[in-house]
Parts: sequence; structure tokens; C-alpha cells
Amino acid sequence: MNQKTNGPDIEPSVARDATYYKAPESLRRRISESIAAEGREQARPVMWRWGGMAAAFAMVGLVSWNAAVYTARGDVEERLVDEIASAHVRSLMVEGRLNDVISTDQHTVKPWFQGKLDFAPVVTDFATAGFTLAGGRLDYLDGRAVAAVTYHHRLHNVNLFEWPAAGESAPELVTRKGYSFVRWKHGGLQYWVVSDAAGSELLRFAQLLSAS
Repeated sequence: MNQKTNGPDIEPSVARDATYYKAPESLRRRISESIAAEGREQARPVMWRWGGMAAAFAMVGLVSWNAAVYTARGDVEERLVDEIASAHVRSLMVEGRLNDVISTDQHTVKPWFQGKLDFAPVVTDFATAGFTLAGGRLDYLDGRAVAAVTYHHRLHNVNLFEWPAAGESAPELVTRKGYSFVRWKHGGLQYWVVSDAAGSELLRFAQLLSAS
């Protein structure tokens, strides 16, 4: 014989007696913000990818440009060193090429350049310091006419090249192909002195000329 259970219905009872909990507004707001943030995170990688690539290309371009400028500057300086070395060697190998005007008197050599150049070169005799003025000539370097003032230092011939240039720089020694070079800028002129004499002696000569 089937018996009918007279106990109360469990589900209606739970639904009736359970405590209803309403989430606070702050929690709802945090959940909403979390969902929105997750959506942004999903969309962000594409933008970051393009932005990162653009930044990377910009950085590579900047580095490449700096490297190109540095390389170009180095190539120009090397070319100029080669030109100066060749001019120095030619002046010694070709008879009569070292000087167009021969004199130990600066008051003879300096006026000789007048009307031949668009600037006035510095011509000074340093015989008492071991650098005796020998004369001067016109030469051609770095795409322009320059003054070449010559000196004797013991058994060495010294060529001093001068042409206009802006800025100031201290004497700097460069050694190439068995020759010593000293370059500097002073008083609106670019100076390059070259010889097979010791570099320390050419630096001393540059200091004498800069102080004159």
C-alpha cells in the first residue's frame, strides 16, 4: 500500500526561507570595471603591436642615421688626411714645388699671398723655437685654394696648411702612413700641419702658432 508523505515541500521551503543577498553597489562597480578592463586588454595587443613596431622602426632609423653621419664624417676626415699627405709628398718630390716664394722673412711671405687668396693666412717665424720659416705656396685642398706655409725643423720639412673655417678647437694629433698631422681651428682659420717629424714636436709647433 502506497503511503503519501505529508512532510512539507523542500524546494518551496528553501525558496521561501532563504535569505536574499543583494550585491552592494561598490562590488557591482568593481565587476563592471574588471569586465571593461579585460575587454581593453584583449584589444590592446594589436595597437601595441603597431605602436611598438613604429617605435622600433623610429629607433632603428635614428641609430642608422647617426651611424651614417658618423661614418660620413669619418670618411670626409680620412679623405682630407689623404689629400694633405699627398700634397705634402708632392711638395717634397717635385723640384721647386715646396715653395712659390722662398724667404725666411714673414714680411715677405705674408704679403705674397695677397690677391691670391680670399683670406689672409697667418705667417710667423719661430726660428728661435726650432721652426724656421722657409717660404710659402698656393695649394688646393678640400675643394678650395689654401695657403701652404713651409718651415724647416732640424732635418724635417713641415707644411702648414691654412684656410677659413668657423669654430675653435684645440690641437689634435693624428698619425697616418708614417706622417704626423696636427689639426686645430683658431681665429677663423682651419690649420693642418704635417711632417715626418715627431708628433710631440708638431704639437709644440701648433701651440706656438695658436699663442702667437
